[in-house]
Amino acid sequence: MLGEKMFLNILVALVATTYWYVTGHYLPAILGYIFILLFLYADELYFVSLVVGVITLITIIYFIFSDYNLYNDEDAISQIGVSILYMLVIFFQSREIFNAD
Repeated sequence: MLGEKMFLNILVALVATTYWYVTGHYLPAILGYIFILLFLYADELYFVSLVVGVITLITIIYFIFSDYNLYNDEDAISQIGVSILYMLVIFFQSREIFNAD
């Protein structure tokens, strides 16, 4: 169980960094790092971690729509791909909150 948590945390950090590099938006990436830190800190902060995960997903969706309106098609497709990958990783990490013992 500990290995799976660490794998998901490393995956969130890796995808958040990739998202930051590809899109240039730092807010969802920083929220992802905060999400990891809250998830690792204590068992009492699971709800707060879940709220930060939801806020991260909302900001990613906001930036998908804003990027789609601002950039041409080639840039928007790569940014949407990384955004969807980041949303899936956040979803899997937040699902792990409910599987906690």
